[in-house]
Amino acid sequence: MKRILILTFALFAAAAVMLAADATGTWTGTFTVKGDGDSPEPRPALLVLKQDGDKLTGTAGPNADEQHPIEKGVIADGKITFEVAAGESIMKFALVLNGDEISGDIQRDRDGEHQTAKLAVKRQK
Repeated sequence: MKRILILTFALFAAAAVMLAADATGTWTGTFTVKGDGDSPEPRPALLVLKQDGDKLTGTAGPNADEQHPIEKGVIADGKITFEVAAGESIMKFALVLNGDEISGDIQRDRDGEHQTAKLAVKRQK
């Protein structure tokens, strides 16, 4: 009986972790470009994500009218990585999922210049 209780608890704990790490949904917030003046202004961000196991697909952009497909999307242990083509450059996202919030870094190389930004979005309910 004790063994069954332990196994049942372990299964519920594993299920709770899997549900907590689901990034599927619509996420809104801001990204702030580093080096964009003394007080960089946050800009709008919108992510529409779909998680299937450790694979992540969807779109990203500033608003619903300007969305770009996510490529190479992966989520593991709450860490999210993906790429988005932005003109002639590739934006690389390294994010962390924490409940109903995602935050982290964006990097890209454009015109010989390395640019970075911070992203902070919340799940829309």
